Amino acid sequence: MPNPCNHYLTVNRLTVVGNRRLLRRFQNLDWLSVFAGRYAELLELPPTRFVCSFETATDSLPTLQRLSRSHPELVFLLDFELMPAQIKGLAKAKAGRLIHHWVRY
Repeated sequence: MPNPCNHYLTVNRLTVVGNRRLLRRFQNLDWLSVFAGRYAELLELPPTRFVCSFETATDSLPTLQRLSRSHPELVFLLDFELMPAQIKGLAKAKAGRLIHHWVRY
């Protein structure tokens, strides 16, 4: 499948699920720079979930996979939309295993 994320602005919503201690450790990392992201906004912060939105100019899926490999106890969910390509996608990563789907609308 071709990579739809090249050369477009990507609006991302990242959800990270795990126990409180592991989530706190992840939040203290500079995770936004790992994604080469900008304009991060915290959306939710209950004890076992971290949700934020941010933008990238590059494909976020390889970074998501690397982060999940570095934090195998956490589950990463990424809802993304490519502008102006009209592509909507959803990805799940855990322990380096990545599953993703996208559609053009």
